Amino acid sequence: MFTDSLGPGTVLDGKYEILSKIGAGGMGEVFKARHLHLHAFRCIKVMKQGLLADEVYRMRFLREARLATQIHHPNIAVVHDFFVGEGGNYMVTEFIDGTTLRQWGATHGPFPVGLAADVAAQVLAGLEHIHRRGLLHRDISPDNVMLFYDADERLVAKIIDLGIAKDVNTASADKTQAGVLIGNPKYMSPEQLGLLNDGEEIDARADLYCLGVVLYEMILGVPPFASETPHGYIMKHLTQAPAPFAKANPRLDIPGGLESVIFRALEKDRSRRYLDARELSAALAPFLSAPAGSLTHDDVQRLRRGPAPTLMVPLPQEMPTVAKRTSSTEVKAHLFEVALVEEVEQRERSRDRDGLQRLAEAHPPGTMVGDAVREALERLHAEALRKQRSETKEFDYARKLGTPAAWRLFLTAHPTGGHAAEARQQLAALERAEEEAKAKTARETEPRDFDAAWEAGTTTAWDAFLRVHPASERTAEARRCRQEAADYEQGVAINTPAMWRAFLKSWPEGRHSMDAAVRLRSTR
Repeated sequence: MFTDSLGPGTVLDGKYEILSKIGAGGMGEVFKARHLHLHAFRCIKVMKQGLLADEVYRMRFLREARLATQIHHPNIAVVHDFFVGEGGNYMVTEFIDGTTLRQWGATHGPFPVGLAADVAAQVLAGLEHIHRRGLLHRDISPDNVMLFYDADERLVAKIIDLGIAKDVNTASADKTQAGVLIGNPKYMSPEQLGLLNDGEEIDARADLYCLGVVLYEMILGVPPFASETPHGYIMKHLTQAPAPFAKANPRLDIPGGLESVIFRALEKDRSRRYLDARELSAALAPFLSAPAGSLTHDDVQRLRRGPAPTLMVPLPQEMPTVAKRTSSTEVKAHLFEVALVEEVEQRERSRDRDGLQRLAEAHPPGTMVGDAVREALERLHAEALRKQRSETKEFDYARKLGTPAAWRLFLTAHPTGGHAAEARQQLAALERAEEEAKAKTARETEPRDFDAAWEAGTTTAWDAFLRVHPASERTAEARRCRQEAADYEQGVAINTPAMWRAFLKSWPEGRHSMDAAVRLRSTR
């Protein structure tokens, strides 16, 4: 079972019919499926075929499945089934027909405070459940929290993806290679990035920091730290304080006290953060508009609209009928302009320059919408210039280093930039040179490696030779030698006269024939 062969109509394990692909990540792809017997939708995460040969990734996938089966909570996605085998690995979870926090924010903009507090309280309930079982999530981000409405039209937030969860009770639960980051640098805690003293371990407060970053972004519509590269995020998480609310988004009216709650969750020193998920949840309780988990669809729409505007309407005897009609028209026009300004903000977040340009052509300077759209276009233009300067600087640095790793890092940060095509050419040339150098080295060492494998005379030695020299002219000879070594090793394990006679019949002139003859005489 391979991910590149999966498509609508494919049936896994005789019961999961693939319907469509709904996403992809670093470790695999995610599909929507239907359980043929239960007639229920499922979400299937399939590990990438290319990773199956890597034991580290294979064990990480298996660990995710095992950890997930220990978790049963209404704010955590349910794991129904998983499969680990030669053909592939996959995990079956509940299908959530909703949106991620990131998708919601991209569509609607900043979360109303009451809604953000409700979502955070539900996520914290799920985290408390995870932490009480000695586990950490380590990857709380807007992509790993889903929102949907249940059968009673109540909004539900669910944590998904335990792919890098850690069992703090097991010392060997997660051994990673030096220098490899576990998580998304945009949302990682300082201790995940190395800010720990010798002998200290990451604990539940790391997840609270991650959620603090998510909350900041939900409420303000911008993250506490912005960077073009992962390294930039790392440095800012370790050294910089997040921007105050009034500076990050001065147009929003945020209740007093909320900033201090989130900033405490974002403390660099974890000893100054909240002790656990329950304490942070209690700190957010004053900002709830209703008990956590009880908001209905109508409640969410009401929070999005905000409080109804209070209009000062004169009494009838104080204002003629014509004047009242004029006031009503002006109010409607004002509300229409406010709605258009919200559209401007949404188009700016989605980088829709064409849409903003059309709004600018329809609304002259000096109007509420005209000024807002022109300011948005100026910000996008300034941002584009900053990115261009940053890209050029990093391109020059990559060219100075002149290594494949430098070019790969540049292309990861700027996959569609103005220098991307040239960077790909440079990388391709270096990779060709590397392959040619490897081929030359292999040709030069092939005779010596073949003699060494012959001298060792084991399947392990021949496997190593075939792996290093897959295109050798002596491949067929090496495979015969490997087979002779395998038969010999089997003979040693069984060690009967019949076994040795069969071996000598098959390999009368083999590398081990003399030793086999000696062993035959000794077993009589």
